[in-house]
Amino acid sequence: MLEQIKKQAQITYIIKENNQIVLSAPGYVSASTQQNIRKITGIIKDQSGEPVIGANIVEKGTANGTITDIDGQYSLEVGSNSILVVSYIGYITQEIPVGKNNTLDVLLKEDTETLDEVIVIGYGTTKRKDFTGSVSSVKLENSPIALSPNLNALESLKGNVSGLDIGATNSAGGEPSMQMRGQKSISGSNDPLIVVDGVIFMGSINDINPNDIASYDVLKDATSAAAYGSRSANGVIIITTKRGKTGKPVVTFNATGSMQTWQNKPELMKGEQWLESVMARNNSSDLSWLKPQELANMEAGREINWLDASTRTGWVQDYQVSVSGAGEKMNYYLSAAYSDNQGVVIGDDYNRITALAKINTDITSWLQIGVDAAFTKSDYSGVGANIGEATQTSPYGVMYRNGSEKLLEKFPYTQSSVNALWNTDKSVRDNKDIRNNFRANAYAVVKLPWVEGLSYRFNYAGNLSKNQSGDFYYEGYFVKEGAYDDETRYSPATLQSLLASANGKINNNTTDSWVIDNILNYKNTFGKHSIDLTAVATRDRKKYEMIETTGSNFAANGNTTLGINGLHKATVQKVNMDNNQRSNIGYLGRASYSYDDRYFFTGSYRRDGASVFGVNQKWGDFFAFGGAWRLSSEKFMSSISYLDDLKLKVSWGKNGNQGLDPYGTLSTINNGASGGVRYEFGGSDIIYGLNQKALGNADLGWETTESWNTGFESAWLGSRLFVDLDLYFSKTTDQIFTRDIPVMTGFKNMKSSMGQVNNRGVELTIRSVNINTQDWYWTTNLTFWLNRNKLVHLYGEDLNGDGKEDDDISNSRFIGKPLGAIYGYQQDGIVQETDIEYMKANGATPGIPKYKDMDNDGVITSADRVILGYSTPNFKLNMSNTITYKNWDLYFMLTGTFGGGGYYQKSNKGAYLTNGSGRFNTNGIYIPWWTPENKSNEYPAATFNDDGGRFLGLQNRAFVRLQDVTLSYTFREPWVQKVNIQNLKVFFTAKNLFTITKWLGGDPEVGVTVSENTYPVLTSFSLGANISF
Repeated sequence: MLEQIKKQAQITYIIKENNQIVLSAPGYVSASTQQNIRKITGIIKDQSGEPVIGANIVEKGTANGTITDIDGQYSLEVGSNSILVVSYIGYITQEIPVGKNNTLDVLLKEDTETLDEVIVIGYGTTKRKDFTGSVSSVKLENSPIALSPNLNALESLKGNVSGLDIGATNSAGGEPSMQMRGQKSISGSNDPLIVVDGVIFMGSINDINPNDIASYDVLKDATSAAAYGSRSANGVIIITTKRGKTGKPVVTFNATGSMQTWQNKPELMKGEQWLESVMARNNSSDLSWLKPQELANMEAGREINWLDASTRTGWVQDYQVSVSGAGEKMNYYLSAAYSDNQGVVIGDDYNRITALAKINTDITSWLQIGVDAAFTKSDYSGVGANIGEATQTSPYGVMYRNGSEKLLEKFPYTQSSVNALWNTDKSVRDNKDIRNNFRANAYAVVKLPWVEGLSYRFNYAGNLSKNQSGDFYYEGYFVKEGAYDDETRYSPATLQSLLASANGKINNNTTDSWVIDNILNYKNTFGKHSIDLTAVATRDRKKYEMIETTGSNFAANGNTTLGINGLHKATVQKVNMDNNQRSNIGYLGRASYSYDDRYFFTGSYRRDGASVFGVNQKWGDFFAFGGAWRLSSEKFMSSISYLDDLKLKVSWGKNGNQGLDPYGTLSTINNGASGGVRYEFGGSDIIYGLNQKALGNADLGWETTESWNTGFESAWLGSRLFVDLDLYFSKTTDQIFTRDIPVMTGFKNMKSSMGQVNNRGVELTIRSVNINTQDWYWTTNLTFWLNRNKLVHLYGEDLNGDGKEDDDISNSRFIGKPLGAIYGYQQDGIVQETDIEYMKANGATPGIPKYKDMDNDGVITSADRVILGYSTPNFKLNMSNTITYKNWDLYFMLTGTFGGGGYYQKSNKGAYLTNGSGRFNTNGIYIPWWTPENKSNEYPAATFNDDGGRFLGLQNRAFVRLQDVTLSYTFREPWVQKVNIQNLKVFFTAKNLFTITKWLGGDPEVGVTVSENTYPVLTSFSLGANISF
């Protein structure tokens, strides 16, 4: 209507944030510039190239302004020295000097920290300015973060959310570990709850295509996560997928190709170094224990780096096409994607097909219905090379037999160790792993017409996963050890004799789950009073069924031609079955109230019932309360011109964790040969009976986390600087353990609820807009967090009578100390030939580690062990920058982990064991060990093989890494519009370019204790393009 008035009355207008409309007469300009009036025209677009409808364009210092039309175009008469102020809610305001230009096109950038930003919380949404809890939001649409070819749907959060740790994956297509605000559960899950488009997600995170994600909202404190009660003790990650935008249909195609390499790849010893290590380890220069082929390779100078032979350059391809749009009554988003990942470890491959359809429509003014449906098919088939074996193999060993590069030798050095590539040969082992997932959410929203602000939403979400996996070991897999040149080991006659050993299995499992939500919400504002009331009744169920078929001994059949599809040909056939089911029911009531946009209060109560708990503990009650005060809205703060917003907040609440598998509270029995009672009645007949396996506990219940949070959110300098600070404390009680019980009960142990873990920490997020001009835009994001946890109680026992609760030394759990303790002897250099008294008292020899006598009794005993350090870091600090110059965008992120320790076992202690018999140990790092000639006080002698292989001592895992770099160019030249391209962007990205660390064992981020064969952190380089029509 305003557009019609504007045209007919020839006026201009602007709409301010308080919905106030300011009109201007035609040709109005300020008096100082009336003699130099010019008409300025242009188009206002967002970062995706779409026109911004209704953007305000105002001549600075005047009421002269206009708004953009449906095509994002504007026209305004201004003075020649004027400055245009371009603004739109949700975008960063820009001031642009007119100069000599008659045409000014403007690209608006999203303001992710605006007070009016809508955030997603449990069973609803709210504005950030009204929220009393702790939440971090990450927007992916039009963000350089989204250009990086992320391996999974959570990788975009890494380093962008304070307090949230996203770990490395363990294979191509693997799922990352997650932890928010420290380790709360000792034996249960510490993973946050995942919610997708408002519904609890029950599938695998790899079922979600990262390119379909629009934003994340991470709920961290009790008040924000309380809506999910019994599952939210570890926080909640809410994922919102893309939807159509108002306007004509938009077709988008994305393509990315990536090359991957192993960052910080361990460097194995060269052949000469390895031989030197072996001789030092055996204290002998005799090499007669080498096998003939090893000797031949040594003399000929032939050697193999088995780690290089087991890895390769990885390649990833990602393609996606989507169609989206929205009309007056319908919104839709359709996408299909394909990803192929050839991992850096040979044999580790993964590919995935995904499809997503989201459609909703307004049936009437009061009824909206919609459906979201997604399908994913993932193929993990194949077996990766054994990295552990690759670091333990003689460099003079043989990879192929008879010099052929097609036929692998199973035993490279005939020392009872298998070729690292043996399992990758499909002629000896076949592997199948295909996973299918279908999920759908149908919903209806009713805006009850007789009460303004009252609405009801019904969700029915289903998730169906059908997976098939299996292994088949052909007769060739069981080739025996023997002389290298003895080809009879692989002859047809020998392989025929091994048919009895051939075996395989195939597993078909189905997980069927559903969630039903009934959500009643009432929102309204009465003068200065605003209320938001929510009531929820929810129920869900998850059912798992598995059938596994095994077959062994194919001697009678005479061949294994059918492989995994021929298990019915086996002489011995078995069928194993398993199924379980769990269900939950919950009720939620939540009330939020605000007065005059200054004082905010939130309270909630949730009651949950869970089938997995004992009959005495099935129900749990979870409360939460929060309050906030917008201090900047008080009159006494109005004189602080550089302060735009300051909100103080505090919250308290209880949340739960279902740290128990189905039927975990029940007594169970053993049945059959796998554990049942054995009866022999003479002859060869054996009958198996039943016996009780585990003792049930009807009092097993919720792990409960009670937490406190306080902090502030602030904006400064015209919303150029944002600072958020949170301080938190939590205590988690009723940990579920398997504990020892008196043997007179007939059992060794049982599950019990006990123990307490506390966590406290600080989280800081700083975001600054450093430069914001027409051509330049530069923002910086800084996230910092530290967490300290403490084991307060464990088993509650004082068996030694010292008046203190006992530690669990065998599991390195100590009362009053953090989890992740590294426990052992404090090294005090290396025993030297002059340490006569020490050697006499402890039976030590020169060259082994020397330990401190902590109790000063003159002898090193177990009583001298102490806590040496902790695997958890002291704090984490990350910084990202986004720099835009005209059509160029540069984004980079530095991540830092400071503190934390660990051991790395790959060292030159591991050559052959004494006299060359038995297994190799690892041969990863060549170091100057102690010898009578080289009396090192840092490294022990090569003969040292004790203390759990901790040859190199405790190391610092601290590191700084350049995690992400993205450089992109957006084509905005006239030819792009002429060929009807809405948006065209090309980009280059790099991940994990370099790491600065003192850690010797490969990558410091992988693993937290002794690292042996963990999957590497990858460096990747990618090229890609996005195009929209």
